[in-house]
Amino acid sequence: MPENLSPISKPVESAVRLDPRTASTVRHDLFSIFAMVAFAIVFAGFARTFFLRFLFASPKMPLYLYVHGFLFSGWFALFFIQSRLIAFHRVDLHRRLGIAGAGLACLAVCVAIVVAIRAGKRVYETQSQPFSLEAPPLALDFGACLTFIVFIGLALYFRRRTDVHRRLMLLGSSGILLPALGRIPGLFTVRGLWGLVGFAEIVPLTFIVYDTVRCRRLHPAFAWGGMAIVLSWPTFLLVGSTESWLRFTEWVVRL
Repeated sequence: MPENLSPISKPVESAVRLDPRTASTVRHDLFSIFAMVAFAIVFAGFARTFFLRFLFASPKMPLYLYVHGFLFSGWFALFFIQSRLIAFHRVDLHRRLGIAGAGLACLAVCVAIVVAIRAGKRVYETQSQPFSLEAPPLALDFGACLTFIVFIGLALYFRRRTDVHRRLMLLGSSGILLPALGRIPGLFTVRGLWGLVGFAEIVPLTFIVYDTVRCRRLHPAFAWGGMAIVLSWPTFLLVGSTESWLRFTEWVVRL
C-alpha cells in the first residue's frame, strides 16, 4: 500500500482534523481489528481438530490437513502484521511481505481445493451419508476459494489505491471464514447451511457498517464488494443444490 492517501480519503482526514501520522493509525485500526476477529473465528472453529487437538482424543490427521491449517492461519497472521506495518509507516516492509502474501494466497487456495475434494471423496467412497448432502457444502468450499482469490487479485491490482486495496483485502479474507464458522460447535447443527450463511454475512457487514459510520460515507469498494460477498454465498448454496452440480462433484471425486 502506498503511504500517501488517496484523493477519496483526504476529506475524511481533514474532517476529523488529525495529524497525518495519527490519522493513518486510526484508519488502519479497522483492519487490525478485523484480523484479530477473523483469527478468533478460525481458532474457535478449528480448536479441537487443529490448534488444540493435543488436548482431545483426535484421530490421526494426514499431513495435507496440517499444511492447510498452517497456510490459512498464516494468512490471517500476515493480514494483521500487514495492517500494523502500515499503521507504523513501514510501507517498504509491507510491500516486500505483500509479494509473499500473494504466493501464500495462491498456495492456500490450491490446498483448500484439494482438501475439499478429498473430503467429498471420502463421503462418496464410504457412503457414510448420501453424497447429495455433501454437494452443497462442497459448493460453499469451492465458492469461498473463488471469492477469496478474486478479491485478493483485485486488491493486488488496486494496490496503489490504498482505500480500495485494504477494503478488498478485508472482504476477500472474510470470504474464507465460512468453513471455520461451520465448525464452531453447535452453530451448523442448530441452524443448518442457510443459517450458517446468514451468520457468516454478519462479519463483513459489521465492518462495512462500522467503516461507513466512521468515514460518514459508504466506500464504493465496500458497496460493490460487500454486495458481491453477501450475494455470493446464497448463490453458491443454490448452485450446490442443483442436479448439475451434484453430477459435476460426483465426476470430480471419481477422478
